[in-house]
Amino acid sequence: MTRFGLLVLLAACAAGERRGGQVPLDLDLDVPIQPQVATHDPAGAVAVAADPAAGAEASAGAPAARAVASVPAAPDPDGPAAPDPVSIARMGWPATTTSFVLKSSAHAYATPDLGSEPLGKILVGMRLPVGESVVGDRRCKVWLAAAPRGWICGRHARPSTLPPAVVAQPVLPAGRLLPQDYYGIKEGAPRYATADDVRAGRPRPEPKSKTSYMVTKDEVVDVDGERYVRTSVGLVAAADLYPHRPSTFAGIDLIRTPPPAWPFAWVIAPGGKTVTARATADKKGAAAGTFSHRAIVPVLEESGGFVRVADGQWLERASLRVARKQPRPAVADAPARWIDLDRDEQVMVAYDGETPVFATLFSSGRRKKDTPPALYRIRSKSALTKMAAEEREAAHYEVSEVPWATRFRSGLYFHAAYWHDQFGNARSHGCVNLSPLDARWVYEWTEPTMPAGWSELEGAVAGSMVVRVHDAKHPDPPLFDYDREAIERARIRKQEAALKKKREEAEAAAAAEAEAAAAAGSTAPAP
Repeated sequence: MTRFGLLVLLAACAAGERRGGQVPLDLDLDVPIQPQVATHDPAGAVAVAADPAAGAEASAGAPAARAVASVPAAPDPDGPAAPDPVSIARMGWPATTTSFVLKSSAHAYATPDLGSEPLGKILVGMRLPVGESVVGDRRCKVWLAAAPRGWICGRHARPSTLPPAVVAQPVLPAGRLLPQDYYGIKEGAPRYATADDVRAGRPRPEPKSKTSYMVTKDEVVDVDGERYVRTSVGLVAAADLYPHRPSTFAGIDLIRTPPPAWPFAWVIAPGGKTVTARATADKKGAAAGTFSHRAIVPVLEESGGFVRVADGQWLERASLRVARKQPRPAVADAPARWIDLDRDEQVMVAYDGETPVFATLFSSGRRKKDTPPALYRIRSKSALTKMAAEEREAAHYEVSEVPWATRFRSGLYFHAAYWHDQFGNARSHGCVNLSPLDARWVYEWTEPTMPAGWSELEGAVAGSMVVRVHDAKHPDPPLFDYDREAIERARIRKQEAALKKKREEAEAAAAAEAEAAAAAGSTAPAP
């Protein structure tokens, strides 16, 4: 596979399972946590102070002005409510209990019933207030009210004498663009389950002939003097990992920094360099200055494949990504906030009612069918998630710990793409690739809001925010049918399970055959 092909493949995202990959934080400490909070302007932009240590991250391109550590949520200004003595007694906890700590990550349910709708997942180590409780059944003896909503089975909780404290997810170190460092694995590099497998030269099988992985590093393991790194896909030689450099690109706050005009455009320069303007709307026209990559320009006039961006300066239309105001979708139960995605331009504009508040460039599916035009709804959020190819796909890829994932259709998310900086050009497998800063903005601005301490959040279709995906051929797309999607996904899950079982059986048979051959070779008499 060529390097370009690998990058294209790595840009893909699929309808794999969403799995929370957050690093658990045990907040049941001896010293109370000092809360700090990032503030938000009316348009939803994060307003934080520059971190003095941000310069240390300059090599990774992290702009300190937009980065902030995720920190414990602010306490209630009126103080935490007194622990409920009835709940404490019902759980059999000491009278000195002031909060409860999650012993393991747990789902919060809409009602105190395992059969009710799951609202999301709260991470292990979070300290929650002891509020109301309800006696359950043999499956869950006592239910505890979660914060800020829902119910958690009491078997996941233990008492604490410290005040409640939760940490916003994902945890973002000060001065960093991303929660963690991310790495690619070189094409064809072997992966091993254990150090003994490394010594025996027994790598893990690859699901497909073409595979690619993006991972985070865990511990470094020494195997007979060679350095290996433990990753989510196995032990990999340190020399077979290469770092990803996240994009520093960010969209514009249209309230604080109004555009020069409507419509306006970003300049997309080949190789990220410059584009030459012409004095007339003609490729042979005299040069009339240059514009840098992603410069923002007004769209004053269009003629013959050129756009006038100033007096005597014309740019080729193909070098521009134009943002235009769009009418609000007529969806009766939708909240005021909504997002418009123009597939032709690869431009996203976020609105509050009729007012555009934020605009940026994105990367959608390379093939137009991959991000189909429709009126979608925000369905769920994951602070960190793994994205992987489905069994039925021709190639396999696995992308670990993708941050700020906001789902609007099965397998289709807004999310940070830490592996490329080609926003404004289609290149994903269907997801809406955003820069880290923009993915975080969408994650925090869209409703429902992820509560601090939660790693996953589910939303109902009714009343959820609208996401409109359109193009010139589909200017007024229909409402997406989520009921039909649920039926289709159930059918696909059965197919996927059968295909996975078949693959794993073939891998086990091949491994057994190789082991038998190795054993036979070791017992063969010397010639």
